Amino acid sequence: MPEDKDISMDPIEPDDEIEIEFLDEEIESQEAEVKPEGLEAVPGTGVEEEAEQLKAELDHVRDIYLRKLAEFDNFRKRVEREREDIRLAGVEEIVRELLPVLDNFERALQHAEDDSGAFRQGVEMIARQLWDSLERRGVQEVNPVGKPFDPELHEAVQRVEDGQHPPGMVAWVMLKGYTMGDRLIRPAMVGVAVEPNGDSNGEGGSP
Repeated sequence: MPEDKDISMDPIEPDDEIEIEFLDEEIESQEAEVKPEGLEAVPGTGVEEEAEQLKAELDHVRDIYLRKLAEFDNFRKRVEREREDIRLAGVEEIVRELLPVLDNFERALQHAEDDSGAFRQGVEMIARQLWDSLERRGVQEVNPVGKPFDPELHEAVQRVEDGQHPPGMVAWVMLKGYTMGDRLIRPAMVGVAVEPNGDSNGEGGSP
């Protein structure tokens, strides 16, 4: 048999040292890269100042937006009012041109009071259709007999001396007036009662 060879290893001397180097700086730098930034506003770093500046800018932009929104709303309302005024002005012009036609119908009916035939009935029907059309547009009649004279609604064309109406009252109406909503289309032409034996030379003027 072959002889066993004595395989021996050199013993590790106690004086031998194993050197292990810890790269502390490298590990710290890696940890710094992993740590997310901006989680906390550290005083003195400028983050708080920047946040305040952004908040002020946001408030300024919000104020401008609210102002522009209010201006636009006012502009929209003004345009709507102007559009409505233009529409009403157009309707008023048409109504004003139709009022003499209505006056002529009324005069024709007054002169045909004794006529009960088909002609009178036809005139009455046409006059009624015309008035119904105007009434649907908001036209109202101003017939102030027996009421106080109102220069906003009436135009005095004569002073009337009679004992039937107190002074300052409308004694008779020469031409009816008309309104549409709160607008005066045509003032009523009226005679206004005055004290008997008063000055009667004021025809065409106000009482």
